Parts: sequence; C-alpha cells; structure tokens
Amino acid sequence: MKLHLGCGKLKLDNYINIDTLSDKADMKYNFIKLDIFNKEVIDEIYISHALEHFERREIIKLLLEWNRVLKINGILRIAVPDFEKVVKLYLQNKNISELIGFVSGGQRDKYDYHYVNFDIYILTELLEACGFGNIERYDCNDFLGDKDDYSKCYIPHMDHKNGELMSLNIVCKKQKNINIESLILSDKLCKFTKFETNLNV
Repeated sequence: MKLHLGCGKLKLDNYINIDTLSDKADMKYNFIKLDIFNKEVIDEIYISHALEHFERREIIKLLLEWNRVLKINGILRIAVPDFEKVVKLYLQNKNISELIGFVSGGQRDKYDYHYVNFDIYILTELLEACGFGNIERYDCNDFLGDKDDYSKCYIPHMDHKNGELMSLNIVCKKQKNINIESLILSDKLCKFTKFETNLNV
C-alpha cells in the first residue's frame, strides 16, 4: 500500500491519493494523523511541497506518524522548497520577487502559506532522529516521468537544462520504530521544531 499525501491536482497511479481540499483525491483527509491506518502497513509515502505548510510544532508529529504507519524498510519520499537554493539565487540576483513563493507560499488561500524552511542538513537530522536512514536525493524525472508537480520547479521556469532546481527531493527508508517516548532530539532540532520533551539532549 502506497500513500500520496497532499496530492493536490496530481493523482498518481498505484497510490492512495490523499488531500484535504482536492477533488482529484481518493480520500479527503487531514493527514497530520493517519489513524485510519494501522501500524506498519504502508510500503511507501510520497509528499511533495506540503510539509512546509505545517507549523514547526507539527513537524515531529508528522514524521513520527509516518514512521508509525510505514513498514521497516518502507520508503519515505519528500520534496520541499530548497532553502539553500533560495539563498544562493538571492545572493546572485537580489531578486526577492522570484523567490518569495518558495519562502512564504503562494498565499492563494488560507492553506497556501509556508511555516517552515528546510535545507538538506536540517531535514537529514530530522529524519534520522525519527528513525529514517539511507537518506539521499532522488531524481524527480525518474520518479514522476512525464507527470509534474513542484518537485520539478526550476528557475528560470521550466528550464530543466540550464536552470536551478529549487526543490529539495529526498528519499529514505524507515530503519527503526521511533515514538514520542523513544524520541531524542538535539538542542538544534528542539529549537527548529519548537518541540518540548524531557528526553532532549
């Protein structure tokens, strides 16, 4: 069983496509808590440019919930705006107007806001803390083929040959079960997520 969370307008074959708003979704459901699924029953989760729409305090809850439902060695595939690329292009061009959507969201409706920015370093630490390993970048074209979502966003727009890929596309595997009782976070991750637990180190 495979889940495509926050599917928007893109419906993927062989996935259960889940979204709160989309009419194309197989299920209209708020996926911050996947309590309709039992523990360790999911083979793969794909989520593209949706994680940044959750508040900092919700990030750990989401990652632990995905850990709960994924099988050991189950695949988690995440795409988020790449903050490192945003900084790079801003320092090159000083053109904030072409970058503000990656930082703040499109703001077309009350859900279209970004609360969190990610680079590969903080995302890797978060995933490792929540029981994931074998973390690496993936090729969005190999994964999606001729289908399209924000994991393929480039500046200049659609310039796949010469442009800068603005999406941080990460694939990893669940290595072990982690829950709130066994979670250990560094001070840096606590600050980033505003997460409070007496297990922090």
